[in-house]
Amino acid sequence: MKKFIAIMMVFVMVLSFTTMSLTEENPVAGKRVAYVMLLPSATIFQMWKDSCADLCKALDVDFEFFFCDGDFNKWQDTIRTCASAGYDGLLLSHGNQDGSYVFLKEIREEYPEMEIVTFDTQFYTDGEYQKLEGVTQMFQQDKSLVTVLLDEMIAKFGEGVRLIKIWRGPNYNSPFDRREVGWKEYEEAGKIVTVGEVQPLTDSMDSANAVTAAYLQSLNREDVDAAIAYYDLYGQGVYNAIFENDNYNGKVGEALPMCSVDIDPVDVTNMLTRPDIWYAAGTTDWTLNGEIAMRLLMLQLAGEADKIYDPATDSYGVDYVEVPGSAILASSLKEDSTVENLANIAPDTYGNLNYLSVADWMPADLLHK
Repeated sequence: MKKFIAIMMVFVMVLSFTTMSLTEENPVAGKRVAYVMLLPSATIFQMWKDSCADLCKALDVDFEFFFCDGDFNKWQDTIRTCASAGYDGLLLSHGNQDGSYVFLKEIREEYPEMEIVTFDTQFYTDGEYQKLEGVTQMFQQDKSLVTVLLDEMIAKFGEGVRLIKIWRGPNYNSPFDRREVGWKEYEEAGKIVTVGEVQPLTDSMDSANAVTAAYLQSLNREDVDAAIAYYDLYGQGVYNAIFENDNYNGKVGEALPMCSVDIDPVDVTNMLTRPDIWYAAGTTDWTLNGEIAMRLLMLQLAGEADKIYDPATDSYGVDYVEVPGSAILASSLKEDSTVENLANIAPDTYGNLNYLSVADWMPADLLHK
């Protein structure tokens, strides 16, 4: 009996030591976090959410998610509810530029122990961009989402390629303004020529279609080489405008190629259907984006923000992270290509595991054996 008791005591000691070691190795185990998205659910946002959930499961972190249907008040209410419920960290996406700073500043002051990472959310007030101490901001590298497309157009037509730009701005929203930086650099360097701008009246495919169709009626086909849309929803309208115009859809001469920023299932279908029209899309890997963002939050929760990595500047310990863009060419797509499996045909910059922030307890291959 004494021998049995001694053996059990040794077993309990070993078990306790093992449990203590696992806890020390994984400083975020048992934490509670949420992903709060201002916009309605979409394929790319589901990809983001799923990768967040996978990482949290691997790290024994309780994860929940909320889509707010484009309602900024609902987004704020959801964040406040999570904060008051004792969440350890929040990953907040697509906050309103004009209101997010004031609101999140209040949240930070009221709940200083709760960690926050934002995606595609600028902090703007009193006429200038702001920072919130302790909050890491993550974005797609919007400038490169445009320049990778301009590079493809230059490769196809040569420097001085004549382009139509479809966007809303300046100062309409920060992603468009950041994309415009890349356009202006190439324009000022003489690499591209802006034939004209088309500005949809609303953020809709129908508006982009109407204004583009009208613009094409005023233009001679021989005076333009291609069109670039700063947003794929605009791109869908541009595609339809080109498709419906015999002077631009390939029935009379060559079709007018177009490119878009961002990508969704409709875009992939159109690219497969008419690759001579929808030539390319500039995007990032939304599955990897979710993991990148959640890793930032995990490092903050662990008190290891010095390990936060920005692939755009190759620097550590930063509070501003950008994910470089990639050009997805219609000519590279396969019959079975979808938004979810673009990594099979995309360049090496797409889904690059070197973009991940890592720690000993959170290696790069945690989800990628």
